[in-house]
Amino acid sequence: MKTNYKLFRTIGAMLLAATVLAGFTACETDTVEQNGGKLPDKEAIESTYGMLRSNASADNTVDILLTQGGGFVTRDFYFQQTQPTSTGFSLDVWIDPSLLNDYNAAEEVERTLLPETNYDFPDGKTLDLTAEGQRSAVKRVRISSDGLEAGKYLLPLTVAAQDTPDENKTLYYDITIRQPQPGDNELHDGSDFFFVFYVNTSEYQPLIAQDYLLSKTDMMMNPIWYKTIGNIINLRIVTVTYDAVTGRAKLDLGSDMTYVLDHAVKYIRPLQEVGRKVCISIEGGGTGLGFCNMSDGQIADFTAQVKTVIEQFELDGVNLWDRNAGYGKEGMPAVNTTSYPKLIKALREALGSDKLLTLTVYEEPTETFWDTEATGGIAVGDYIDYAWSGYNSNGADPQLLDPWHPDESYVSDYTQKPIAGLDPSQFGCLNLAWVLAEDGMAYGDALMNFMPWIMNSYRPNNIMVFEDLRTNLQDGYETSWDINLAAALLALDPTSMLYDMMNGCMYTFDKTQLSNLGGGVFNYGKWKKDW
Repeated sequence: MKTNYKLFRTIGAMLLAATVLAGFTACETDTVEQNGGKLPDKEAIESTYGMLRSNASADNTVDILLTQGGGFVTRDFYFQQTQPTSTGFSLDVWIDPSLLNDYNAAEEVERTLLPETNYDFPDGKTLDLTAEGQRSAVKRVRISSDGLEAGKYLLPLTVAAQDTPDENKTLYYDITIRQPQPGDNELHDGSDFFFVFYVNTSEYQPLIAQDYLLSKTDMMMNPIWYKTIGNIINLRIVTVTYDAVTGRAKLDLGSDMTYVLDHAVKYIRPLQEVGRKVCISIEGGGTGLGFCNMSDGQIADFTAQVKTVIEQFELDGVNLWDRNAGYGKEGMPAVNTTSYPKLIKALREALGSDKLLTLTVYEEPTETFWDTEATGGIAVGDYIDYAWSGYNSNGADPQLLDPWHPDESYVSDYTQKPIAGLDPSQFGCLNLAWVLAEDGMAYGDALMNFMPWIMNSYRPNNIMVFEDLRTNLQDGYETSWDINLAAALLALDPTSMLYDMMNGCMYTFDKTQLSNLGGGVFNYGKWKKDW
């Protein structure tokens, strides 16, 4: 009997969606039956079985996209028991070529077994479960496109006994190697999602943004588009500091940003040439002076400094993120609710309408921007192009900041009333970290909580903001961070397969170029700063 793999994948997605949707129907269930219920059969309680799983998929198929010419991705696998066992044991994973024909027949697409030279196991092939344990440690498989022709490949990984296939104990790495195409480096126009990225220049070259490649496909993996993404690139770290001798509010570029700007032809122009807007992001410098306690004279001086940098280095604008200012230091002025709005107004008037002025909403500095009385009569939204949430943190759940629907259960406890003068189409409600936990398991589940927001048509626009870009690194997040980008898009696009099981779309992040160091060398750490 052949396994319907496509159906299996769809069911996996449906189960994820059902986890969220169950909350909508729970109120219709009789509470007495729900609390009492029917005990499962004794046999079911006592039976124990195990599954070979991956954090990259809800089922037993892991889709992988690579581009011909070299590059690699790393995915994980582990073994999980339904119940602990009294004694520990070990299992060795192995490749079962005999599974290829049935998989091809079920998928109705011919695949080739992935050659041995195109995969390896950096952590070994043995999965150990301790006594009373239910899950093994996560191990990695590294899959390379080096030397492969464009086409479809399969790597059937299993812990089942020889000649005894078991779907529960098998993972199918379904690999597509695509040919490079004219237009691969074209920037996506933002019609599906408008991507806002940050780059920390103390760690990375800004050019890292050009290797963020995304594929949108239909349910059968037929391409809809394949583009590079990142419509706005905010470069950091730039700070506002206090000069105790002169009393000035100083724009401090720091050594890394200074180097990048001095070499803008190398690091910035290639991003702008394809249509990206490259801006500097300014935040507090910990001196006690920030956007919320400048005098009028300091505002005028600081605005002139910002304008000089934007014009001299032909940047596209500035992002303001008031954090880490160190307010409350002895001898520094108290914060007030008019200084920041005055600065925003001054910057707009100085930069004109052809430069971007964006605002990151974060904690007290922006909490009164809804109230024009508190802001000295300035409607902040009249002077900015976009605003977005600044609440993102590794190790914490994603925070949905929706000023127009603050009472919904899935909306963040952080609060922000609608900014005066700002249309909802200009506000990004989500700022996403790349990872939540080292194994990445909670990320997709957390984003599923926002499905009601999508289904109720509350999402005001397609703005997606992410934290600092990162490259392919050999660290605890290696196997999951790139999957999380695709998971976010899947959960937040109302046309995705999660909302339309028959005709919905899928997203895959292609990090091939993030491992291509050039000259036939493929490794980790591409785009780390080179100065």
